[in-house]
Amino acid sequence: MKKVFAIVALVAAMFVAGNVQAQNMVYVGYAPETFAYTNSSNNYSGFMAGFSKNVAISKGFGVAAGAQFRMNTKSSDAFFGFGTGKSTQLLIDVPVLFNYSIAINRDLAITPFVGPMISFAVAGNTKTTFGNTNFDHNWYGDNGFLNRFNLYAVFGGDIRFNDFNIFGGYRLGLVDIDNNNNVTLKTNGFFVGLGFNL
Repeated sequence: MKKVFAIVALVAAMFVAGNVQAQNMVYVGYAPETFAYTNSSNNYSGFMAGFSKNVAISKGFGVAAGAQFRMNTKSSDAFFGFGTGKSTQLLIDVPVLFNYSIAINRDLAITPFVGPMISFAVAGNTKTTFGNTNFDHNWYGDNGFLNRFNLYAVFGGDIRFNDFNIFGGYRLGLVDIDNNNNVTLKTNGFFVGLGFNL
């Protein structure tokens, strides 16, 4: 974990120094998440929006860092069809992605990327409704069962045409985020998005 923070600090220092060419991008995307327990899994719908700055290190090679907001949601029946439940999780992610741009021509480039992503859960909660009665369970805090911090390995690719980007990939959770010693929970999921270079 210390190495990941060191990488993030190094990249931030490069940006502050204004050391080399940089390209900014804003983006939105679809990013569902699977909560994979030891013997089962729960699938959530997910959406993201963010900003990244790609700094060229040498010809073709770059490192992109930024921040994104992500939201996971799931609705379901509660307790064998009696009542309804809705779960929502809000996260802030900081990806640091090393990339290599392959220029096809002046307007088109393909860029594979890979790197770590630190994630912090701002909020998480399940609301269960029985008739007119609501029950709220906070995932975090004193009575929560999850850890707010997570670390992912991210890999994928981007296709840029002029100032537009279509990208996709996969994020693999590396940390057990369940506080219960008898349960292992890791998260993962694919993502696709559309970006625009500023």
